[in-house]
Amino acid sequence: MSSSEKITTWIDKESESPYPIWALSAVSLAVLPLAVRKSPGVPSMFQTMTFASIFAGAGYVTNTGDSENGAGIATAWCLSWSFLNAKSAIQSMKPVPMALLAAVTLNTVIYGKKTLKVNGYL
Repeated sequence: MSSSEKITTWIDKESESPYPIWALSAVSLAVLPLAVRKSPGVPSMFQTMTFASIFAGAGYVTNTGDSENGAGIATAWCLSWSFLNAKSAIQSMKPVPMALLAAVTLNTVIYGKKTLKVNGYL
């Protein structure tokens, strides 16, 4: 098995699990003190709390056995987070916003692949 096949298999396995999106929810909540202080590159307090809640909800949907809809919710909201916050995170070049962006990107890849597959694009 080649390394690209191993990565694809890992992504497919993780897309059935709520843990990646729950981890993103937890990371979002961990950034809340920086959001309150309005640190550069970190989403606002309102966005941080809202996205953490939505990410947790996507994990709940996946955990109930509906991994297809959970993946769709996770993908949509990870992309929304990216459209709203990626530019400021990159411009800040601070470690915490960049790590948060990396976590969002990873979840977008994990759940986005499943969403594209379910909808017949892959």
